[in-house]
Amino acid sequence: MSFAGRIEYRGAAYSAVEFERQFDPRAIIENVDAVLAHRERLSDEARERMTCRLGVPYGRRERETVDIYPASESGAPVLVFLHGGYWRSGSARANGFIAEPFVGSGACVVAINTDLCPDVRLGEIVAQIGNALAWIADNNGEHGGDPARLHLIGHSAGAHLAAMALADASGIVPTGAIRGASLISGIYDIEPVLSILVNAEIKLRREDVEPLSPLLHAPLGDAPLLVAVGLGESPEWIRQSRLYAEFCHAAGKQVAHMEVEDVDHFSIQMEMRNPDNPLTDSICRQMGLRGG
Repeated sequence: MSFAGRIEYRGAAYSAVEFERQFDPRAIIENVDAVLAHRERLSDEARERMTCRLGVPYGRRERETVDIYPASESGAPVLVFLHGGYWRSGSARANGFIAEPFVGSGACVVAINTDLCPDVRLGEIVAQIGNALAWIADNNGEHGGDPARLHLIGHSAGAHLAAMALADASGIVPTGAIRGASLISGIYDIEPVLSILVNAEIKLRREDVEPLSPLLHAPLGDAPLLVAVGLGESPEWIRQSRLYAEFCHAAGKQVAHMEVEDVDHFSIQMEMRNPDNPLTDSICRQMGLRGG
């Protein structure tokens, strides 16, 4: 991948600095910490307006918990949210604002926490997501959700984890329980992570690339997919979504690819607070919460 001081990736060559800008969203967005702090404040405010159960355990480890935002009526589709943070930061609670427009539209929302790198390896996080989904399918009926109607939504690293869950052949998640998925601003080929600074925390190894890259593992089943990315993101990050959408289409999957104007890696998720946002609307339609 490296050649004469340059990094080559899929036919393009970059300096180390430019490669970092292509594959670390923090490298091209100003005031990221302020954006994340604002996101947490919005989440706190949203929880004051909603019913929620925080930190419900699905496993034995401290971070193996889910935050549940119940539906107002029983039998609702369950939107399962997987947060970003390059597998080494972030939390369900810090992204709680995402629940409000979907609960308002009639869904039950469950946001998953896992352990983070470098405390665990990426493969273990992937396994924890599978265990969490199995727990949700077994236990969510009491919160108004239909455990046979799970819809995944992942942002950034969370989109990677959602894509890995779609491709999981372990049988942990009941067959057919995942009825749809929306993957937003995800990374689907993890090879570039080997060459950027954040890998000091992720500790990804060369042998991890093949088993943990969704671009090499098509989704199982026939759940419809939405793959979205902001056009304010770096060209290579945009290409990740295009490649994954093309890969899924070639595998015979029902996939819609959305490139959203005037948003970047962080603002694309913030825009979803608006229930009439095109991305929010598309996800609601996938869940059968709106006609059309």
